[in-house]
Amino acid sequence: MGLNLYGGTFLAVEHLSRLTAGVFHSSHSGSCCGVLMAEENSGLLKLKQGVAIMSSRTFGERWAEALLQARYGETYGLERSKNQAYDLVERGGLRAESKFSRLFVPISKVKDDLKLPLAQGSSKSFASLSGTWTANFQKLHPSEFDVLYYGLVLNEGILIHRAKVEELHLSNQHRNTTTIKQFHIDQDSLAAHQKHRIELLSWGTLLSIVEG
Repeated sequence: MGLNLYGGTFLAVEHLSRLTAGVFHSSHSGSCCGVLMAEENSGLLKLKQGVAIMSSRTFGERWAEALLQARYGETYGLERSKNQAYDLVERGGLRAESKFSRLFVPISKVKDDLKLPLAQGSSKSFASLSGTWTANFQKLHPSEFDVLYYGLVLNEGILIHRAKVEELHLSNQHRNTTTIKQFHIDQDSLAAHQKHRIELLSWGTLLSIVEG
């Protein structure tokens, strides 16, 4: 279900061959279609790789928060918080925290750990919704927020959820403290979060939001 990076090129080649055979009588529309598809796929690829290689701090503390405000500012009155204890504020003063997890296809197994960079390659691929993956949401302080926005970044898009803190099933992250919590989601437990789901934000829609 990955991006068809060569979709535009294929259309252009197919168009040229049919034109030679006399099947197509109008070359302009087909050519434009191929160019537009190539540009769209190029933009999506750039966006996906940009999200994939962002540092954890930039991804979680800056971009994810900005995305939530841009997408749900009108719906929930979301604004970035000036209080360092929580990330955003909803309409009515509800304190909101955001946690997003990027899920990648595992790198190939290697017998020699020294060769791990070669197995990793130069780019990352997001895991598929139907694949095998585990998302970890950690460093949660339930006393400091009222609502949690949590997202799963996958090949199909971003699954975004919203839940009140009392609706979350949290466990202690560390043995020696009960104030820092966590929870996990995998492909088997995902269905239990359906009631909290806002949407599956496609990469195409995401590109439109980012480009403004």
